[in-house]
Amino acid sequence: MLVQTFRPELMDRLVDKAERRERRRRLLPARLMMYFALAMWLFGTSSYEEVLAKLTGGLPEMFQDAGDLASAAAIARARMRLGVEPLKELCAHVAASAGQPGPPGTERVFAFESVAMEVPDTPANRAAYVLPGVDGEATGEATGEATGDGERGDGADRGDRTRRPTKGRALDVWLVSLTECRMCLSVASAIAPSPELGIEGIIAEWPHDLLGAGALVVGEREAVPTAMWNALAAAGAHQIWRLDGRTDTARPLPVVRALPDGSYLSKLPPDGRAAGAEPGAELGAELGAGAVVRVVPCGPSASAPGRSRGPAGSAPVLVTSFLDDSVTAGEITARHESVAEMCRNGVGRFADQIAGLRVVLRSKSPELVRQEIYAMLCTYHAVGHLLSPMHSADQLSVEARGRTV
Repeated sequence: MLVQTFRPELMDRLVDKAERRERRRRLLPARLMMYFALAMWLFGTSSYEEVLAKLTGGLPEMFQDAGDLASAAAIARARMRLGVEPLKELCAHVAASAGQPGPPGTERVFAFESVAMEVPDTPANRAAYVLPGVDGEATGEATGEATGDGERGDGADRGDRTRRPTKGRALDVWLVSLTECRMCLSVASAIAPSPELGIEGIIAEWPHDLLGAGALVVGEREAVPTAMWNALAAAGAHQIWRLDGRTDTARPLPVVRALPDGSYLSKLPPDGRAAGAEPGAELGAELGAGAVVRVVPCGPSASAPGRSRGPAGSAPVLVTSFLDDSVTAGEITARHESVAEMCRNGVGRFADQIAGLRVVLRSKSPELVRQEIYAMLCTYHAVGHLLSPMHSADQLSVEARGRTV
């Protein structure tokens, strides 16, 4: 499956681009370690040696002897030699396939996701992923880039990514992604100590050619992230966010103007950012500062028209950019229902299916944490390619067409 989706020629090209090609013949060459990083997600409860044996056993003509001879420590050192850049470039290659036109008449729908993953509590990971004021540690950049102690392989021979109980505060890293679930790919992602910093990372590398007019972004959260809303609004994308009814009272969505269909106009609290030209800016004088939104009660006990339900109501609500009341609340709800299940089939569900409700990474240094997460995004696409090959990133590689393993 991995070789069908990501051809060896592509892996070699990305390794060379990142200048990670081995200078002498090695038992664990860079191409093999590219596939190994992906295979760790297919065999999440297996040790390093077991993952390698399963990978090479399925491709004996490509990787002779490596699965029988390499130790966990040798595999860990080979991961460090490979580094993060080749896997990051593979993610970029996958994301580029989002630029291909979809089936006629289809709307580009993206899911906003934030996924927490536990990482080993090492000094290097703490320096990169602990926020200021938490246990007195400082944080790294939003990308999680940092230097630190290497992977020694001790513990790598255990199935460390299975769910396990934690004592006290776990050390988490967050993957924030805008995911095109139809094609099973992340068009923009960031790895950070918190969802908020992850959003900043996505905004810093905004995919302007994808998230403009004609795009719909769907999210499910306890509160709408104002910075992401503003960036999407400025780009011209429509949005529908489902709030579960437990919205933080510090971020209220008050009824400012009731609409006849039971929905109402409200505003998001400003976050101090320049949002650009927002839809509904002409309502600013009435609604005050903050992004203009429309709130559609969607629970079984939805409010009657004009009735306030406190901060956001005890029932779930949809918060949307469809402000024109010629689009009814029922139409907005139906639109959300038509795409919601597809949007749940994203990176987060894939991680849950592979690793359980608590995703635990193996990597002891920030660079390899990033390598492991980028590998997960690529494996997510490879599994989607298996189910729907017409949407594979492999279509980008001319030399790979029509070839199978």
